[in-house]
Amino acid sequence: MSTIFREYVKKIGSGRLTGRDLTREDSCKATVMLLRQEATPAQMGAFLIAHRIKRPTFEELAGILDAYDQVARPMQVLADAKKPVVLSSPYDGQERLGIVAPLTALICSSLGQGIVVHGTIDMAPKHGMTCFDVLAALGVDLTRSSQVLTQQYKDLGMGWVYSPTHFPEAYALQTLRDEVGKRPPLATAELLWNPVGVGLPIIGYTHRETVDLAVGTTELRGGTPFVMVRGVQGSSNCTMFHPNLGFRWTQGMTVPESFRILASEYDLGDDDFPMLKDGKDLERHRELSLATLQGETTSLRRAAIFNSAFVLFQAGFCASLADAILLATRALDKGLAYQQLQRLLA
Repeated sequence: MSTIFREYVKKIGSGRLTGRDLTREDSCKATVMLLRQEATPAQMGAFLIAHRIKRPTFEELAGILDAYDQVARPMQVLADAKKPVVLSSPYDGQERLGIVAPLTALICSSLGQGIVVHGTIDMAPKHGMTCFDVLAALGVDLTRSSQVLTQQYKDLGMGWVYSPTHFPEAYALQTLRDEVGKRPPLATAELLWNPVGVGLPIIGYTHRETVDLAVGTTELRGGTPFVMVRGVQGSSNCTMFHPNLGFRWTQGMTVPESFRILASEYDLGDDDFPMLKDGKDLERHRELSLATLQGETTSLRRAAIFNSAFVLFQAGFCASLADAILLATRALDKGLAYQQLQRLLA
């Protein structure tokens, strides 16, 4: 048993009248201890569920992110490399609607916009399909070292931070998080984390509270601009059927700037691709993704084009969403995105 960690549990788990928030420094220390498993499973489980019930403060989330930066071993974006868009979606994935983030990453990077994705596979509580499931199914080696990925990003404009390889301490908490059964504040921190520290995060969200947490936490940590979108199942994937609501924020804004975009206004409206939960969803995604990359008209094509255009426009790569749609369409029709996949497989 850790007497130090027990004090952190007591602070956040003592209820409305006597409970206390952690300072940013203590939140960082507690998270480092959690990641290094320097407490008992009972203490760590109690901490996670108590923190969820209490709800994290800006200072506590900032401390968690400080700990992530201290412990993780991600790739780097070198000073002479292009600044990326960092795609942030819930680590527990999607189990109802399709994944287009791999296609978005390949399309955008093939056009010259740097992309970094981060996450894992088989994460509780949803245990849904993630970007990394699809990339692995396409044959991409996710276990490349951070050093290799740093160079790969400089050469190809696409990289990733895969928890089992580049942040194994966080991945090792997977079983504990499954046993707790609810998303702890670590899940919010994962959304807000920019593992490479530069570029433009595009963050998926479900609840408006997450936007407020992102603004407050980001201000404490230096004010890096970000974009948030209420995408498919809380991901950064725009929905093709409903309006996409979101926010842009940069240092100096008193409130984030809201936006609303609708795929049907650009002749790309469609139903979001459903998962059938028949044991073949991943294989279906692999086949559809390959066909889409080869220029075929598939049930993922419109979503791939619209999501890629959204990223290109938000990053300032294109002057308008309409221009970005033309570019993303070209990347598929000319085989540029498929060639990018082949380069990643080489």
